[in-house]
Amino acid sequence: MSVDEPVRRIALVAERRLVGQAIAAALRGRGLAPVLFDWPERGGRLSFRQALARSGASVGVILCDLRTPDLLHDVEILVSRGPLRWLVLTDSDFGPRWGTVLAGGATGVLPTTTTTAGLAKAIRETIAGGSPTPEVLRERAIREWESVAEEQRTLVRRMELLTHREYEVLGSLYDGQSVRRIAELSGVAEATVRSQVKSLRRKLGVDSQLAAVAMYRRSLEVFPRSRA
Repeated sequence: MSVDEPVRRIALVAERRLVGQAIAAALRGRGLAPVLFDWPERGGRLSFRQALARSGASVGVILCDLRTPDLLHDVEILVSRGPLRWLVLTDSDFGPRWGTVLAGGATGVLPTTTTTAGLAKAIRETIAGGSPTPEVLRERAIREWESVAEEQRTLVRRMELLTHREYEVLGSLYDGQSVRRIAELSGVAEATVRSQVKSLRRKLGVDSQLAAVAMYRRSLEVFPRSRA
């Protein structure tokens, strides 16, 4: 940063706060002034946006791996409504997930393998009105999302109704774990897991656990599980 360049304030929204703190510290060393925000609660998005507006940032960075439909939906909502121009830094592989957030309004998407110097450059490029995501990649990612059949997109939208915990439980059922085993591994009562299964069945509009698992399996055809 040159001596005449102003410090650039940016909003940093992290799904995992410790990761956000590490990125914030690295960006400060690059002459940027990140304002770290916790992941917005679904019932408090208005106050969250008001806090963003008060931050004085014109660009925001979202740190999220887009691994489940509900997280993907949260990011879609964040990038689709101002007042900031958003970059998404994600572990998720290039493909429909990238296309979803780009079509939703994100200025650019970057992999978490991006260096601190590369991220700082991307932020400054975004502040200047550009995008770090080449147009050819943007168009390709959006095409991949649009190429997904409407029936499958609707399926993903239904999955977005689930909480992160409900989605995890459904994934465990898909893996063949019993309600008792899920409860043991989670350290909760069986009744809690049964309540979660009942809730996710209601949200998916199915009458049985087997039907819910079948929907989960079909959703993986659109968004395969992220690699561990």
